[in-house]
Amino acid sequence: MKFIFLALALITPAFSASFDSEAFGKRLNGWQKNHTASYQLTDTNYRTYKPSITKASEGGLALSTQVDLVMFGGKAALSHIDMSFSADGTLLSAQLRSSIGSKTIDTGMIKRPEAPAKVEGETAPVKFNGTEQLLAELFNRFHGELAKITEDKNSEKRDLLSRLFRSKSKIANLEVGLRYNCDLILQHVSR
Repeated sequence: MKFIFLALALITPAFSASFDSEAFGKRLNGWQKNHTASYQLTDTNYRTYKPSITKASEGGLALSTQVDLVMFGGKAALSHIDMSFSADGTLLSAQLRSSIGSKTIDTGMIKRPEAPAKVEGETAPVKFNGTEQLLAELFNRFHGELAKITEDKNSEKRDLLSRLFRSKSKIANLEVGLRYNCDLILQHVSR
């Protein structure tokens, strides 16, 4: 029996990332019995599903959750947030996928950028925050894709949801909800 515990201790990384799902849910108004949290931001209703977590053998983790933008009693947009973290809790990659009516948005997997190489003779260190740069790229892509589908004149005539999302405030609300969830996820990942 001691041999099994010793073998497991040797296989397990010295440290590994973890995610506090209960604290995350508490910040979203608490988990309900159906493993969702319903809350309101910017006068818009959202529903976030309890994230699924997959541990990596090297101590990192992958996290996936669904966020619904809820309007008029139904889902106006269904979105997925996928993030992966290293063993020390550093964000390595992220992806946003959304369905708005019959339209879909997929940012593709955005990977953490490399720190810039130090330039010889440079006096002040360059400020680099890979997480901020990754999230900026993620939401720039998301905003660009969202703008494409909401500005499509032909779909506006046929699709009620496209007309609902035509206003800039509706676009901003979807992005605000997703960004809020991403920020909370980052706050609740630790090693």
